[in-house]
Amino acid sequence: MILDLIESTDKIRIAFQKNNLFKLRQLSNDLIEESALSSDKLKAQLSLIAYSLQKLISKPHIVEAQKWSKIKNSVDSSLKKALILLKKKDLNGFEKELDNISVKVLEVDSSLGYYVANVYEKAKLKQASRAYAFGLSLRQSASLTETNEKDLLNYIGATKIHDREKDVKGIAERKKLLEGIFVE
Repeated sequence: MILDLIESTDKIRIAFQKNNLFKLRQLSNDLIEESALSSDKLKAQLSLIAYSLQKLISKPHIVEAQKWSKIKNSVDSSLKKALILLKKKDLNGFEKELDNISVKVLEVDSSLGYYVANVYEKAKLKQASRAYAFGLSLRQSASLTETNEKDLLNYIGATKIHDREKDVKGIAERKKLLEGIFVE
């Protein structure tokens, strides 16, 4: 588990440094699927961070702001610190550092964002709905990303998630596949 978290955190850090929107989105989606299969809140939080960072760097008014360089360095520093804590097997410290990154994202969004709905809260709903699409219950999905069940239900109702074709593989089969890939 710790090795997976180290690898994922490092990938997020590198993608963020390189402003790689596609990679951050891919990591976010992969992490929410993994967290849905294993009920891993730390992976879910990493997914939210990757999603939020991708959204922030996709907005020209944010990355062109004078403050951005300082903010980006601060987030990068927190990601480095999170990696160090993981390597020391300090999961509590790691979780606190992820919380610090989440707060930084919220601060950036509130000071530089144009919209009332902040990026991090949208990430919670978006990724919880993805977890729901992977077969988790509404309550499990909301709990995984720590979002409000009613808000999640409204979000899912407004999407076309229920119109998608069903995945050929069930959640048990996908879990077995992932377990084979991520053997420690």
